[in-house]
Parts: sequence; C-alpha cells; structure tokens
Amino acid sequence: MLKTGTAEPMNTLPVTVVVPAFRRLNFLHEALTSALRQTFHDFELIVTDDSDSPEIAQITASFADPRIRYRSNPRPLGIAMNHYAAFIEARGACLASLHDDDVWEPSFLSELVPPLESDASVTVAFCDHHLIDEQGRLLPELTSRNSRTYRRHTLAPGRHQPFLEMAVVRQTIPMAMAAVFRKSILNQADYPSRIGGSYDHWLAYLAARDGLAAYYVPQRLTRYRVHAGSGTVQRGTKNFQDTIYVRSRFLRAPALAPWRKKISNDLGVCYGKLALLFLNQKRFRRAWIMGKRAFILMNRPKNFIGLIKNTILGLCRGIWQ
Repeated sequence: MLKTGTAEPMNTLPVTVVVPAFRRLNFLHEALTSALRQTFHDFELIVTDDSDSPEIAQITASFADPRIRYRSNPRPLGIAMNHYAAFIEARGACLASLHDDDVWEPSFLSELVPPLESDASVTVAFCDHHLIDEQGRLLPELTSRNSRTYRRHTLAPGRHQPFLEMAVVRQTIPMAMAAVFRKSILNQADYPSRIGGSYDHWLAYLAARDGLAAYYVPQRLTRYRVHAGSGTVQRGTKNFQDTIYVRSRFLRAPALAPWRKKISNDLGVCYGKLALLFLNQKRFRRAWIMGKRAFILMNRPKNFIGLIKNTILGLCRGIWQ
C-alpha cells in the first residue's frame, strides 16, 4: 500500500501522458504516434515498462522527441503499480493513461485539458470512445452497445457535480482510455496494490469521493482495441479477483452507503462469474465457495436465475465431456 506525496505545482507542465507497457510490441508505435500527433503540444509522455524490455526502450527512443522518456521497473509491479510508478514521477498537474494497444484522436488532449484548466472544481474530464479490432477497424455495433452499457449515449455534456454514483456505481467514466484527471486526486490517497486491473475504477472513485465535478465531452476521441492479446483477456481469473477486491472496498465505504444494495448485487454477480470460470476449469471446491458468496450478495432475481441456469449448464457440460 502506497501513498503519494505532494502533487507537482501547476507551473510545471499541464499534462503527463502515461503509456504502460509489458512485453507487447505490435501496437506500441501506433499508440505513441497518436499521442505525439496531438494538437495540444504542452505535455510530457512517460513510457513505463513493466518488462524492462530493450525492444520497448528502442521503440521509445526511435521517436527522438524531447517530450517522451522511457522508464522501467527492475522487477514486474503489475498493471496498477506500474501506472503508479509513472504517476509519482509525473511533472504534469494532470494525468492521462494511454494503453500501448490503444489510439488517441488528434484532438483528445485539446478537448479534455481546457475544462480542467478553466475550472478548479473539475477533477476529471472524459469523453466516449470507439472500439476497434486487432487491425484497427472500427466496430460500430460494439461501440454503440458499449456507450449504452455505461450510459454515455444520453449523458449531458459539460459539468456533473457530484458524480460519485456515475463514477463508481455506473462506471460511466473510462479512466483507463478516455480521461484526463488531476494528479492531486492521489494526494495522501490509499492506492493499494491489490486493485490490480481495476485501478481505473479505483481512480474514478478517488476523483469523485470529495464531491467535486467531472466534465463530459460527448465525442469519441479515443479508440480502444479489442483483441485476444489484451490484458483484459489474458489476465482471466485475476481480473475477477481484482474487481472483487475493489467492489468489496466500495461496499464498506461510508460515502457509497446510498448505493450499497446495487454495489452488493454487482459484487455478487462478479463472484458468480468467477464461480462459473472455476466450474469450467473443474475446480469444484473453489466454484462452490465463490457461488455461495454470489448468492449471499446478490439481491436481484434475474441474477439468481441466471447463475442457477449457467451453473446447471456448466455441470452438464462437465458430465458429458
């Protein structure tokens, strides 16, 4: 568990762009190119390498741009702490994360930085985003479905204050790929290593917890790549465990008490998905433990019915295989 020190003063740089990297090489050049082609120029870019890879260092150096620098960890820290290592080194008053397989539109920073510069009560500015496939082709149906799932399709542009429900319960703010936020939200903040792949959900909570404002720009200014090699796909069981840890913390947070029932149900659903994953792996004892927790926490009939149905189907597949 780590805590930040004092944020850098506003007269350093407006923004630090953090690009986390780990072994993957095939999309990094495109991601960095999209960042360096921003119409907003006053930023630094940190490639933070959790694999200490000479190839990633070489790709970074090939740009020969004074705004970009490479750092690496002597040993792997995991996705949350790899971000954090760059966050605490950042000279920018604001931070933005660009994953090494995603792409920014040229106007991303020029649209999202001004709301933060002009209004001290805004802690995060965010936009919507496209989904693309491995070759970079737009996926319009999946994109529209994603916007509807996170309720960005009807979200009013401009300021939202307070925004704790939107950030934590609805998960409307895509902190990992389509947001710029103040570094000061990390001041003296609890940032536990166990948040893992749910670090973005935790950052959204930190931005919203003090009752300040978020600013929404209703444009799709980033492109999130969906592919088999993504961290979300590769991390499997660990992703569920990270989500469970973060939502368990939310369930106990006094500020989130008005939404405790919804948070409990969502936590139960996550336990249920993990139970089904263990069932598919024939890890029956773990599946039973996770399933029991799911039923205790869930409070919506449709989720109970769905878990029972999928458990029966999973058991039947196990019998006949």
